[in-house]
Amino acid sequence: MNDKQRRFIDEYLIDQNATRAAIAAGYSPKTARSQGSRLLTNADISKEIQARQHQLSHELKITAQDKRAKLWQLAQWCGELVEGVNGEFFVRNPRSAIAAIAELNKMDGDYLQKPVDETKVNFIQIFGSDDLPDGEKPAVQESHWLNSEY
Repeated sequence: MNDKQRRFIDEYLIDQNATRAAIAAGYSPKTARSQGSRLLTNADISKEIQARQHQLSHELKITAQDKRAKLWQLAQWCGELVEGVNGEFFVRNPRSAIAAIAELNKMDGDYLQKPVDETKVNFIQIFGSDDLPDGEKPAVQESHWLNSEY
């Protein structure tokens, strides 16, 4: 692992933002998003991030239950309806509330991505007299379209 990659790990652990971490580690701002994504898929980097996160959690004595409690507090606070200065009511930060709930769902195993169904492709071929050997008739008499499913 090189120095730039080590710096990326240090920066990524601050706020889990791969793009910002890539820029701070010295990668080009133009390519930082793709570089950050690529670096996160690197096995050595991913392993080091997980090890350091586990070490931090252990040192700070943060349990999964502590994380759930904090996320729930965050979801409640951000999702709270408050009155603005002009008297209109609004939700403090609905995106953050939704993100906290989504994270709780992931932690509890309630957020499962459905497998993608296989896409059925229709193959369409036109049969005309130009496509056939001399003297043969088209296979489909009523229509020039043959629709086969693969």
